[in-house]
Amino acid sequence: MADINRQDIIRGMMAEVDGLSYSMASASLEAVITCVTKALSNHQSITLSGFGKFGVRHRRARSGSHPRTHQPINIPEVIVPHFTPSPHLKKLVQKPNEPNSDISR
Repeated sequence: MADINRQDIIRGMMAEVDGLSYSMASASLEAVITCVTKALSNHQSITLSGFGKFGVRHRRARSGSHPRTHQPINIPEVIVPHFTPSPHLKKLVQKPNEPNSDISR
């Protein structure tokens, strides 16, 4: 199974929506990515029903050790993007070989 890239998503969007051109599908995908990026950079969350929730998480500062020298180091606090899948998406992922006729739910 090959990984899916941006081009594959655009082609998939064109297959799902009759009459959708490549440029419109590409612009739509870019708009979604831009909205998600802006919201996350403002520490906002985005919930897409039936798909999941995008948000940010804070990792506290902690101490660790350098993997080669084993010297103690301080790892600073960091904010990272996070995705939580919906129960519906989790269920679909658990059964990847079955036809997903209810994928639009």
